[in-house]
Amino acid sequence: MFRRILVPLKFSTSSLQAARKASELAGVHAARLILFHAVDYRCIGRESEAECANACSKAAERFEKEIRSGLAPDVDVEFLCYPADPAMEACRLARSTNVDLIVIGGHQPSGHPLGRVDYTGMTIMEKAPCAVLLFPLFEEPTEPLPGAMTGPSGDSETE
Repeated sequence: MFRRILVPLKFSTSSLQAARKASELAGVHAARLILFHAVDYRCIGRESEAECANACSKAAERFEKEIRSGLAPDVDVEFLCYPADPAMEACRLARSTNVDLIVIGGHQPSGHPLGRVDYTGMTIMEKAPCAVLLFPLFEEPTEPLPGAMTGPSGDSETE
């Protein structure tokens, strides 16, 4: 049973899908859902604190407009945003808030058996203090892959 689920959120298609799937899991387990968006930590010291705060405010507005309505309605959701290294902060946040599960999105290019995970995702999987669940984003093929078998209609066949 999960009590707290964390989703590092980049506002990419794959991370939005991961957030939706995590909200479904949170609903089933009556878990708290924490979505974390890291503003580029390099803005600390180089830019004013007001600019960092403005970036976080824009991210919070975007979360409310684009994401909240797509989450399970009965789930306790917390959105966090501040300057940080996304991978390391997700792991630190998971540790400090006793997260049971981190949910990340990945890309599943057509014809590739394994999903692609970026540096942030790989770091989270390597350093997370809890289980990590990867939801691949399947991309629709636009044309058959070289060497792919095709059926009579020209559609790719699967084994």
